[in-house]
Amino acid sequence: MGLISSRIKCHIASRAFTVLELMLSLFVITIIVLLGKKLISLAADSNRSIDETRIICKELNDILTCLGDDLKSTVLLDKRQPIFEICKHEGENRFKLFFFTTNSEQHTTAAVKYDVVELEFGKLEVSRTILDNSATLSLQKLLVQNYSMEKFFEDVDAEGKHTRKFSIPLADFKIRVAIKMHDRDTISLAPNTKMIYSGDMVSYDKNGKCVIVKGNLSFFDVTLRALGKTDGAKLHALAAKDMTKAKDFLIFYARSSFARITPNSVPFP
Repeated sequence: MGLISSRIKCHIASRAFTVLELMLSLFVITIIVLLGKKLISLAADSNRSIDETRIICKELNDILTCLGDDLKSTVLLDKRQPIFEICKHEGENRFKLFFFTTNSEQHTTAAVKYDVVELEFGKLEVSRTILDNSATLSLQKLLVQNYSMEKFFEDVDAEGKHTRKFSIPLADFKIRVAIKMHDRDTISLAPNTKMIYSGDMVSYDKNGKCVIVKGNLSFFDVTLRALGKTDGAKLHALAAKDMTKAKDFLIFYARSSFARITPNSVPFP
């Protein structure tokens, strides 16, 4: 009787151990499956991130190349009229860049405008508008009469201009203008400063006051930043809660491109 009882206990213990082994096996299999799915998801996210980064870098390079080619070919006219202007209006989330360039299809002088509009924090829309020969000549004649470059671009007929909107929204766009003074010193204006260069005179805004100095355009420092869709969504969510953290996030995660651009042309004497 004792032997039979012992055998029954051993059988029950054996069955219990088998069930435990089965449960452990199922647990291990579940962990492996979950880890596998996680690894696949991470790999997919990594591939998307790599592809997204590649696209962002290409788009940033396209914008910087286009702007750089325009700025390198800046035409410094021998006239007392606006030649290069950064236009900003109080209360507007945008600024406009106006100048003349020979970076056109016909390699003749053409007036160009870059329009940078802030749609929301960390999301800027950039477009480039270039005038044809006829419209550019009309603009030059009107500028002698103190006509506004901004007003002309707004009023010119659609067939006289071509506009291209860059496909990627930027997280940040900064252009810093450097001016070589007649005493050979060089000053750099704050990024995106409202200013007008005319002849050998530069008029710019500083702390709400207009400052006028004699000098010529020396070079431009341009910095562009952009975020991928995922990081853009995170930035949008952060901006709604904590703007300081959102600004830190933008600086840390945005892809950045920088160029120092020097005009090939020289001012007329």
